[in-house]
Amino acid sequence: MLITNSSEIEFLMPTARWEDPHQLFGYLEEEEMVVLEPLLGEALYQFVVSEYDRLRQEYWDITKVMGGGDGKILTSSNEHTDVTEEQDRINAGNYVRSNSRTQVNEEAVDEKDYKTIQLIRICQRIEFYKMLSHKAGLLTVSFNAGGGMNVVSADGYEPASDKDREEARKDAFMSAGRAVDSLLLFLESDAKGEKLFTELWQQADAFYLHKDLLFQTAHVLNQFLDINNERWAYVKLVRDIRFCQNTYLKPRIGNKLLLAVVESLNGQSTQDTQIFTELANMLRTALAFYVESRRQDLAPAREKLARRDSMTDAQQAMAMACAYIEDNLDELGEAAVGSPIYNAVRARERQEEYDRKHQEEAQERRRMVACQQQHKKLFTAFPHTTRQVDVKD
Repeated sequence: MLITNSSEIEFLMPTARWEDPHQLFGYLEEEEMVVLEPLLGEALYQFVVSEYDRLRQEYWDITKVMGGGDGKILTSSNEHTDVTEEQDRINAGNYVRSNSRTQVNEEAVDEKDYKTIQLIRICQRIEFYKMLSHKAGLLTVSFNAGGGMNVVSADGYEPASDKDREEARKDAFMSAGRAVDSLLLFLESDAKGEKLFTELWQQADAFYLHKDLLFQTAHVLNQFLDINNERWAYVKLVRDIRFCQNTYLKPRIGNKLLLAVVESLNGQSTQDTQIFTELANMLRTALAFYVESRRQDLAPAREKLARRDSMTDAQQAMAMACAYIEDNLDELGEAAVGSPIYNAVRARERQEEYDRKHQEEAQERRRMVACQQQHKKLFTAFPHTTRQVDVKD
């Protein structure tokens, strides 16, 4: 569990008054399993959970750990109940008393701990707000021993109306969405920089970089299909992207050529990058329309028409890409050999060559028949002659 005390809940929602966070553990655990673990992947998720337990022992309340202006990290100790343990830690040299706060010595703080705490706090936001957005209805009712249902309220507060509950659910849903995108941006930034968590995160389906796809990142996808640069929207579309790429593109151009195009996008190819880049953009356009034809967020009245239009655009874009491949087979080189388009072009060329020879042979046969019918000797070549040359002394 990544939320284990009331101070962490109050940090996420100041108006929350759950004195015992254990009451929410069932809901929070569900969100961890359903939402958070798929984002992190099993390896990174288990790492974060173990680090949370360790950091809770080290810093007590990680929600109040922050970067100070002088580069140091500050943490509050007001809620720490074991004064003896606190004093032992201070005497050990890791902390220095500063007014109402306990200041961590700069040399005693591991930079990776601070980055890990940032990651945990983002995960806590996802977990908590996803729980609220999914369980707002259940949290506003209670059941007595006889199975009767009661509306939950508190002294000094008016009972929440249906409108209030719906607004709270929407706010929680939006907050959870922003937290998910923050998590993906945080991990993506780390993957491009320090790579503290990359080795574990790259095992997850939500890893920001998919080198086997034409749309390797959310940024690339957004250039061809508007997703508002949301990383979470990209993660939800990865399976559709992979399905369309393998179902519509691979059979048309061949696995070998598609792999060569993807490798050129990843900088793993030494071939002519300009022609492969042009082909990649044409294939990406077709792929974007194929993915759009699978959208599930349209109104039923527009869904059928939108799907049909997107599929029509995809087929047209795919035809243009195939024509481009056919016109540049020689430039594409060995990568195109064996592709369906290459085989079709070569088969057509062989058929044309066969037809040409067959036509020439037919013309020759017709000429021979015509000469025989006219009792004329078939002219084959000029007779061989020799000429003597007198050589004068």
